[in-house]
Amino acid sequence: METATQIVIYIVAILISSGFLTLVIVLVPAIRELKDLLADLQKTSTEVRGLVEEIQKISSDVEGKLTGFNSMLSSSQKIATNVSGALRLLNTAAFRNLEWLALIPAVLWGWKAVSKIKRRKNERQ
Repeated sequence: METATQIVIYIVAILISSGFLTLVIVLVPAIRELKDLLADLQKTSTEVRGLVEEIQKISSDVEGKLTGFNSMLSSSQKIATNVSGALRLLNTAAFRNLEWLALIPAVLWGWKAVSKIKRRKNERQ
């Protein structure tokens, strides 16, 4: 073999080996980082599973409370409907002019006070 061919072969071998060495030097830390990243990912996955279970519990609790709230809301709607009917009845013409009925208890209270005063006056005499 000629010397020039041997030199070319050595240079190509040195370039290939230096490229392989550079590749190994770069990839080994990357592989270590990937290994650490996978370990962290596994921990995170475990934590996420726990959080999903907690969220499911909270979701079921909220769903139960919403069901209770829904029944309370329907009861409130029934009460509002009944109150609306009662107010509609009170706003009819027959009840609209009955404000003077509010004076009856005041008149009775005054009448009792006057009768007590008259009774005391009669007892003194």
